[in-house]
Amino acid sequence: MVRGLHYVARMNRAGTARRQESHHLLKDLVLTFQSASEALEKSYRDLQERVRVLTSDLEKERDQRIRLERLAAMGEMSMELAHEIRNPLASIELYASMLDGEFADQIVRSVRLLNHSVTNVLQFGRPIVPSPKRIVVNTLLDGIRAVVQPLAARKHVSLDVVCSPDCVLVADHELMHRMLLNLALNALRETPTDGTIRLTADHVAGRSVTLAVEDSGPGIPETMMARIFDPMFSTHRDGCGLGLSIVKRIVDSHHGRVSVESSKNGSRFIINFPHSEVMEVVSEPSASC
Repeated sequence: MVRGLHYVARMNRAGTARRQESHHLLKDLVLTFQSASEALEKSYRDLQERVRVLTSDLEKERDQRIRLERLAAMGEMSMELAHEIRNPLASIELYASMLDGEFADQIVRSVRLLNHSVTNVLQFGRPIVPSPKRIVVNTLLDGIRAVVQPLAARKHVSLDVVCSPDCVLVADHELMHRMLLNLALNALRETPTDGTIRLTADHVAGRSVTLAVEDSGPGIPETMMARIFDPMFSTHRDGCGLGLSIVKRIVDSHHGRVSVESSKNGSRFIINFPHSEVMEVVSEPSASC
């Protein structure tokens, strides 16, 4: 009888142990299931977010592609329009130059400025290949002064040009004129009434030539300094964003370097052409008899 009771007690304890073990196993399974379920839900949320980001990126890329296609079409149209404008401009300048008087001179200057803008548009879409030759920098700066001086006088802005008579640069004269005119016109646009624009040239014989265009405007915001040479970017609401981009391309084509110093008292563009005396000189073709 006693042995039977002991047997029953052992069986009860064994059953209790099995039930406790089963309970623990069930609890572990529930915890494992909950953990797996939470991990799956997190993976699903991450996947949804990734799909959303990819969808957004695809939409942006599609919009950007459409925008680039439209810009390319507009660029081609601008090039064709610039060609169409340039021809009558040459005729207008020719006929105006045959006339006398201040109004005729004003027409010639205006046509030349407009032709400069048209050339910027054309140059933007073409590779720049310089034809370097020796240039007397004083003569180059005199050409810039002849264009800018009347505009500066109308705005009551003084234009100072400082250059030693023996300063010589080996470069493409037309490209140098276009580069400096872009910088000078930008300076004039930013300079307030009664301000000053300064064009300077310095050289170390046989080593380098440094040109600088300085204005007394409000300066360039620091947040925009990194982008001023980007195409289609302008710090001025009336700017088209081509001038400084073309300046950079012209300087690069001559293996030069352009830098900017700016403060609230004005900006200074510095262009350095190292070893200018050893650049290859491309002679103009001689006229045949």
